[in-house]
Amino acid sequence: MRPRSFSDAESQAANACWRDGSFRRDSDLTRRWGRRRQAYRAVAILLLVAGHLRSKDAWANPASTTVQQGYDMGEIQAPRGIGMGGALNALGTSTEALYLNPANLPLIRAYHFELLGSYWPEAQRYSIGGAVLDSSSSRLAGGFAGSGSCQDCLDQAGIHRNFTDLRLALAYPFGTIVSLGGIVRYLHVDQSLSTGPFGHSFASDGTPNGPVLSSMTLDFGVTVTPVHQLHFGLVGHNLTDPSAGLAPTTLAGGIGYDGGTFAVEADALGDFTTYTHPESRVMVGGEIFVGQHVPVRLGYRYDNGTKSDGLFTGLGYITKQWSVELSGGGDFYAAHPSAIFGLSLRYFYDASGLGNNTAGEPDAF
Repeated sequence: MRPRSFSDAESQAANACWRDGSFRRDSDLTRRWGRRRQAYRAVAILLLVAGHLRSKDAWANPASTTVQQGYDMGEIQAPRGIGMGGALNALGTSTEALYLNPANLPLIRAYHFELLGSYWPEAQRYSIGGAVLDSSSSRLAGGFAGSGSCQDCLDQAGIHRNFTDLRLALAYPFGTIVSLGGIVRYLHVDQSLSTGPFGHSFASDGTPNGPVLSSMTLDFGVTVTPVHQLHFGLVGHNLTDPSAGLAPTTLAGGIGYDGGTFAVEADALGDFTTYTHPESRVMVGGEIFVGQHVPVRLGYRYDNGTKSDGLFTGLGYITKQWSVELSGGGDFYAAHPSAIFGLSLRYFYDASGLGNNTAGEPDAF
């Protein structure tokens, strides 16, 4: 199987310039410094946004969503996934695979670093973290992601739910069609006492002498590529069944087609823990590249658990060495409408040490 870069669509943008010579090795120090200065600016923007999210002034009103809706299964969402409505279980490569389907990790040849931030204004929730993946050193691909999140933390009457999410992923391709991957996840959740909907209550309180949840869980996924550009993905999350809505057991699957300069995918998800009976979620998304560097994304999501319909969109700027991506959207029909915004910066490192970032180019194993 010929591995793609961080997606076929993104590789079209990131590598076309390399093939036509516009990114060939150059001793011009001014050009090199210009690229670095752009990356530094992008880092500064991300840090400023992260600092704003940590500011008390970022939340002027109490959370207006339900606790379940604001927590959103504890998912960590990256801009590409947000912009496509979450429909990336078949096509979500690069660092997205660490949060969705780990079986997609071997389908790229890359060494990527990412800084990530997301914000839910109505839920008073934010997540800040980072990730690294290596699928270029050997056939065995691996990655690590860590993030810290807070839900309804700055309002005095809020639940003040803090959670730390750490993930270690490994994946391996078998032949040219099937890839398998798994994630060991550590989740630590704590929240305040006497702030739940029932006041001081065993059912809704935090715990005075320890976290609400501190557990190791397991995700496992498979990706099948029967023909070039057509992908099927299936992944189970929290398969160790912690029997807690903070780490719900879910099963998600999708079918996606990556046409090089565009991609489309449709997914479905079943949640077996959060509610009193299983609930479903349907997601559809697509992206198209404009001018080889700018991805434009659009997604739709229907969640039967919250009875909400949402529209999402996103864009970015991707070069051979780095990318900046921004997405956002929210519910247009829901009892408690909620929005989400995400921003990420990725750096594409040359694992061979040659200084030309060839890890971003398609290559054979």
